[in-house]
Amino acid sequence: MSVDVAVVENVASGAGVSAPADGVFVEVREGEGWMAGWLVADPTDVAALSVNGVAEDKRLVSVALVPLSPDAPVWQGRVHPDQLVVASMQRPVPVWWERIATSLREAMRDRREAAWLREHLQANQKAHADWVDSIAKDAGTWADENNLCSEFDRFMEEHGLPPRSREFTVEALVTITTKVSVSVSARSEEVAEDEVDGEMLARALGRRIGGFRRHDLDLREYTVTEVQA
Repeated sequence: MSVDVAVVENVASGAGVSAPADGVFVEVREGEGWMAGWLVADPTDVAALSVNGVAEDKRLVSVALVPLSPDAPVWQGRVHPDQLVVASMQRPVPVWWERIATSLREAMRDRREAAWLREHLQANQKAHADWVDSIAKDAGTWADENNLCSEFDRFMEEHGLPPRSREFTVEALVTITTKVSVSVSARSEEVAEDEVDGEMLARALGRRIGGFRRHDLDLREYTVTEVQA
């Protein structure tokens, strides 16, 4: 399981302070509980801590804690160096430690390299897409200036490239629902409801918005929802 952690107790602080060495029995708080185990830290992340000018929020190290119980899963996460608390009672390193530690370091390296490749692939893909868009935009401008718009669009579509972007005016009919109250004189609620008509509602709505017809509005249908005396 891989999670982010927050630890309040520190064993050291300040730039240039290294994390405890591999094999030290440490504790890390996860939520309300504590995780304990033998430490394995990514050596590349640890080496990067000594670089001057690294922002505090970037001073993170990938670590794994190998628990005492062989049946418990290995805990993994990214922590600040001073978020690792050296356990007051040190446990002797088990005989199988180096084999497990080597495998964990290799897994950390593989994840780091995969993340680096993924980041650079995404950056290269974005740079290529931006380059294609720039070329297409310049070519579209040239086609406009030389009256070759249709030929240009056909060429771009045939080669799986985006055609020219043009400005369009789109007209749409919009239905707006709102509540309007009007006053009528009647002998009963049923008669009052019958007294209401579209013209009366249009005038009431027009008073609210500063003119109904001036906004080119059209009241097509309405429903009386409530009548109060």
